[in-house]
Amino acid sequence: MVDEDVEKTAFRTHEGQYEFLVMPFWLTNAPATFQALMNAIFKPFLRKFVLVIFDDILIYSKKAADHIEHMRKVLSILREHELYANMKNCSFAQQKVEYLGHIISGEGVEVDPEKIKSIAKVTELLQRHCQLLKKGGYKWNAEAENAFDRLKKAMSSLPVLALPDFNQPFEIETDASGYGVGAVLIQARRPIAYYSHRLALKDRVRPVYERELMAVVLVVQRWRPYLLGGKFKVKTDQKSQKFLLEQTVIQPQYQKWIAKLLEYSFEVVYKPGAENKAADALSRMPAEVELKGLSVPVTVDLELIENEVHQDPKFQKLMAELKELED
Repeated sequence: MVDEDVEKTAFRTHEGQYEFLVMPFWLTNAPATFQALMNAIFKPFLRKFVLVIFDDILIYSKKAADHIEHMRKVLSILREHELYANMKNCSFAQQKVEYLGHIISGEGVEVDPEKIKSIAKVTELLQRHCQLLKKGGYKWNAEAENAFDRLKKAMSSLPVLALPDFNQPFEIETDASGYGVGAVLIQARRPIAYYSHRLALKDRVRPVYERELMAVVLVVQRWRPYLLGGKFKVKTDQKSQKFLLEQTVIQPQYQKWIAKLLEYSFEVVYKPGAENKAADALSRMPAEVELKGLSVPVTVDLELIENEVHQDPKFQKLMAELKELED
């Protein structure tokens, strides 16, 4: 704390009045001030081998020898500025670390399984509360159930996203459906990023060729920082797109789209739709799901329950113990 601001942090307890000599957590500007300090002292090394988010410091290196040197520099800076790390919260020379809700390793970045394990139980969570929202009848059929199960599985089994290597070429797989476009940014057959976009009503009535062309333009602009300055491939299931930049006569409505691609160096490659599964699925992601129902009333058969109780070993044991107590 700056000397003239120490008195502003005064608080009273049953043992007397105290003041903070260091910045406490609860001050409004404390997070921004602390982040500014960390950015300032680590400025020469940020994004070279250090990432800092508030008090979470991540040191990354390709080689063990480099890692030791990087840790020495970081710890020296902390000591120089009288900042102290809690050893209980420190991990050194790890192959895999948990950082800001993600697992970071040499393979890439993936979602922490602990953060998404409850997604698979979303049915049980919703079933108890859906009656509060229910108004009138709902229809929950097998198709809706299967789609919901696929969504849960997709959300709870997310792939490991690889880190981009700008010395290697990128590939894009695109696809357009009747109401959306989807794409995957790939490098060395591993996903870097995914993209899904819902088409406006006016775009849904366009011919397939136009929607496929729009998909290419949207994803190339989306991933401009990855693609600009390097040569890459665009894979699509629309054969006519292969000759996109070779056409001499272009209709006016296509000219503005193609003009946006002229600053990029890329090759269009045809990939059959049966093999272009990831982009195809992303282009068909529904923007909204109509909830029909989560439960169906069933008549209780008391005789069936009685039979099940008599066949259950646990209940048999419990009833025998109760009978002994009565005797």
